[in-house]
Amino acid sequence: MPPETNNLPPLSQSPQFPNLGNVITTDDVSQKGTGSYKADYVNWCRTMHLLHDHAPGWQFCLAYYVDNSHVWKAPNGTAYVIGYFTGPNGERTPDFPQAIMDNRNNAIAYEKVSARDLTDSHRRCLCTAAAAQFGLAWQLWAREEVENPHRGESAPTAKPAAKIEGIADKDQPLSKEDREQCLGLVKELTPDNLARFCTDFRRNFNLSDSDRVAPALVSVKHQHWMNTYLKNYV
Repeated sequence: MPPETNNLPPLSQSPQFPNLGNVITTDDVSQKGTGSYKADYVNWCRTMHLLHDHAPGWQFCLAYYVDNSHVWKAPNGTAYVIGYFTGPNGERTPDFPQAIMDNRNNAIAYEKVSARDLTDSHRRCLCTAAAAQFGLAWQLWAREEVENPHRGESAPTAKPAAKIEGIADKDQPLSKEDREQCLGLVKELTPDNLARFCTDFRRNFNLSDSDRVAPALVSVKHQHWMNTYLKNYV
């Protein structure tokens, strides 16, 4: 006998999740990297602040794996986390997986995940899940223009350094603004990545192990090298 289908209960409506697609402005956006590897992002603490202001009561959570851990194991032995949001009225967003990756965006083996890897992935998953479920900072992933709260003000243009006659283009000095930007990016590196960066910089530019990198980072060739290789240290 076929199942009774005349008195099915009505389908429940999908929960209404916050729509935060137009929340961020350029004031919320930070940058890392240089040149073609420059990336815009909203840091995790700013993301939480925006959620507190525009989605009160919504909390980010990591789902538990079978062993009561937050780290999940993929079929090939690499690791990932699963994030979701809960709402003030019992709402729950769909699961959002996020690979646990090293500084080169390679997935880390499950058995090698450290506490630092887990906490970094928690913050990463928070930001990507907020973009996927609420549209928060979706423009950065889609490379769309972000609303500028100071549209009426024109930003000052950086003044290039004056060219020195008789010196090759690669050996020309950096402008003050370019050098400060390079040094600022170096300061953002973690201690381990900074040590690797300095070792490789010294080797590439024939510096001794005792030479300091910051005073030596002065030429266009140094900036070009950073544009090419900085992605390996962030």
